[in-house]
Amino acid sequence: MQVAAQTSAAEPGGHSSGALSRDEQVTLVVHTAENCPVCKVWRESPSGLAVAQQLPQRWPHLNVVYVERKSLHGSESELLYPAELQYLYQARRERYQLSPPVPLFEIVRNRQVVARQAGLQGWTEGIVPALQQLEAGRPGSAQSSVPR
Repeated sequence: MQVAAQTSAAEPGGHSSGALSRDEQVTLVVHTAENCPVCKVWRESPSGLAVAQQLPQRWPHLNVVYVERKSLHGSESELLYPAELQYLYQARRERYQLSPPVPLFEIVRNRQVVARQAGLQGWTEGIVPALQQLEAGRPGSAQSSVPR
């Protein structure tokens, strides 16, 4: 699967770039589909879902949200997004992007997607290191590495 990277600038007055504040929340959104073969590999890999589930234990201000649609060829629906991330669904709907490539991983900070990567390589070489880098800059952060 092709790796797609995207970064976005900070909102005016926001803190989407630079170091995290001590209590700033960061959200990792994991998009998958039930019948996606690559998603299945990610879920079963020791460096995939197992790592994603450990991240909030390592970094208490990280929230991991799973958005799993029924079919690889289907669309995401509003019901798949928790209330605090409805703005992401609305933005996708406005851009006609309700069937993103999966697995897709997004790091959200201050209501801005600051990193977006697709595929297994995007997870291990893009998202996990990006989270480590973000968390390493947090005041009082214990720099712990994530198993690969």
